[in-house]
Amino acid sequence: MRRIDARPIPDRPGEIRGVLVVRNEALRLESTLRHHRDLGVDRFFILDNGSDDGTIELLETQPDVHLLSTTDKFSDSWGGALWKNALLDAYATGHWALTLDADELFVFPRYEAIGLRNFCAFLDGTGARGVFCLMLDMYSDRPLSETRHAPGASLIETCPFFDRRTYQLLRAEGLFPPMQIYGGVRERLFRRHLGDRYRAPMIAKAPLVKWAAGDRYTAATHHMTPVPLADVTGVLLHFKFLSDFASRAAIETARGEHYQESVEYRAYLELVRDHGLTDLMADVSVRYEDSAQLVRMNMMQTTAALEAFAPAPPPA
Repeated sequence: MRRIDARPIPDRPGEIRGVLVVRNEALRLESTLRHHRDLGVDRFFILDNGSDDGTIELLETQPDVHLLSTTDKFSDSWGGALWKNALLDAYATGHWALTLDADELFVFPRYEAIGLRNFCAFLDGTGARGVFCLMLDMYSDRPLSETRHAPGASLIETCPFFDRRTYQLLRAEGLFPPMQIYGGVRERLFRRHLGDRYRAPMIAKAPLVKWAAGDRYTAATHHMTPVPLADVTGVLLHFKFLSDFASRAAIETARGEHYQESVEYRAYLELVRDHGLTDLMADVSVRYEDSAQLVRMNMMQTTAALEAFAPAPPPA
């Protein structure tokens, strides 16, 4: 890894730090940074892996971003886990760290009122060091080619819909967190069009961790070494289905750098090329409202302690 920026990194205990590995994410990245800035992330440590779409130039203008670069192959990094571990060890030990992809927005119960700093203080009070999350695929009510996102705009406004069912929680013996989740729009599309030839991806991660020496992600942020998990769970709103979906599927299939020579991207390419995938809406589609909606739908869990900690919601 090579450090690109020369900005000083202040030694401020209690800072919340964001960690990302990116490649050609200029379309989403400004929106993702804005959401997490507003949420309460103090500074970001971002490793670029060969972008040529303006991502580096964008990040160089961000005063709260520390930018690094590597030309090593993504396929040699355990899905980016080795790189993320190195960033976390160097820049986030002793801090609450939010480790994300550029197409993910972290939300949690009552995030609109509490904010991330207060949420992390609450977690400290419970002894928790990690938060388990469902990764919720978001999409629009327009054809994929017309789901155009303006950089810096709200990703939630661009893609406000998700599948309200069906999701399956499985026990994962020998892994941590010991739960796996499958379902949502990708599961629906895979089953309808691809049958049993591809398995839809697992949609659970542990992105928020108070990082300590010896902690390790072992497969992206899906699995890691054990830490005390909070009873509260969160959601990663996931924005894969923008107008660049088809082109990214083709590019990543050709690169072959992702899991099992980009098997997931091969499935996406087949969905678009051979099955004419354009529209994602179905009778299970529902519009995103707020964190309370996700709690009501059992997509994330709150606790009585967190509700007592949070300010009272405004009257309806």
